[in-house]
Amino acid sequence: MLLVAVTGCGRSKNSAGSGDLSFESLSDTAGVTRGAPILTTFEPERLPNGLVRVHGLVDFPEGTRLQVSINRKQDHAMVARLQVLVNGGHFVSPPVMGERGTLPPGDYDFELLAYFNDAWQSPDVMNSSHRGLDLRGPGMTRDRIGDAVFHLHREGRL
Repeated sequence: MLLVAVTGCGRSKNSAGSGDLSFESLSDTAGVTRGAPILTTFEPERLPNGLVRVHGLVDFPEGTRLQVSINRKQDHAMVARLQVLVNGGHFVSPPVMGERGTLPPGDYDFELLAYFNDAWQSPDVMNSSHRGLDLRGPGMTRDRIGDAVFHLHREGRL
């Protein structure tokens, strides 16, 4: 009995000392990232009054809700977040500003995000895209429960 207890500890000599961490790289087994670009154009612009607007073309069903977060590139701080609806493959944000007024000139990271679940999308979007599972291309992924998610970053200067 003592021999079984000692040998059953589960540690081998090789696992105890290396200390190096690594991450397993998994392949895209569903092929969801393969395909034509979903986001074909993305343009952030500063309006004459200093406010910011983003617009672009995206291959999503009519009425898809898309979230855009604007982060300062130097420190990754989020300075604005907005949601837009896709209309005819196009989206346009309302003019936005930061917490303390217009966003200062500089480099920004724009994060685009769309969850394809009942909380985010209308029944029409969910039906026309087969719950987002028909969508393929760069930025498409799956969350932990298998729902379709679009997540993409673009850099820009304002």
